[in-house]
Amino acid sequence: MRQAYAFVLGLLFVAGISAAVPAAELPRPAGPVVLTIHGNITQSNRGPADPFMDAFFPFGNVKFERAAAFDYAMLEKLGMHRLSVKYPTWPAGVDFEGPLLRDVMKAAGAAGSSMRVFAIDNYGAEISLADTEKYGVILALKANGRWLGLGDRGPTWVVYPRDQHPELKALDDARWVWSAIRIEVE
Repeated sequence: MRQAYAFVLGLLFVAGISAAVPAAELPRPAGPVVLTIHGNITQSNRGPADPFMDAFFPFGNVKFERAAAFDYAMLEKLGMHRLSVKYPTWPAGVDFEGPLLRDVMKAAGAAGSSMRVFAIDNYGAEISLADTEKYGVILALKANGRWLGLGDRGPTWVVYPRDQHPELKALDDARWVWSAIRIEVE
């Protein structure tokens, strides 16, 4: 049976036709989940939203059949990038570290054109996937060398490289979702 399958795949390859091979599932988080991505994704590692265990999701009437759940280690493994930002209303500049948001979306197999990033209090902002490609937006896990925790804008914070792109300086910080715990891909 395996030989027949290999033979058919070989014929498809020679003929220039790609065979759809299911992608591997994401590994399960070993530590506490800090980010859940659902919606139009192809990769998952958890089942449906649980009204009891996912205690904050009912505030947004969040329902899904499958999702991609990430702990800090999984996000860190995507590659940590540094970004320094001096926002006009902040007392000082901040050095952020985290994976590129586009890499997080790729790990989840995001197949849409936009996403809504939600904070723990259910504040949400729409971000185009094109923005994440164009600007190198990061999903900050650290600020000034310290892990972001609940109460200090963590567990994750969407950060734009506004100092490197003058056109971003005219935008307000509505898309800089802090205390982000969930992303819905549309």
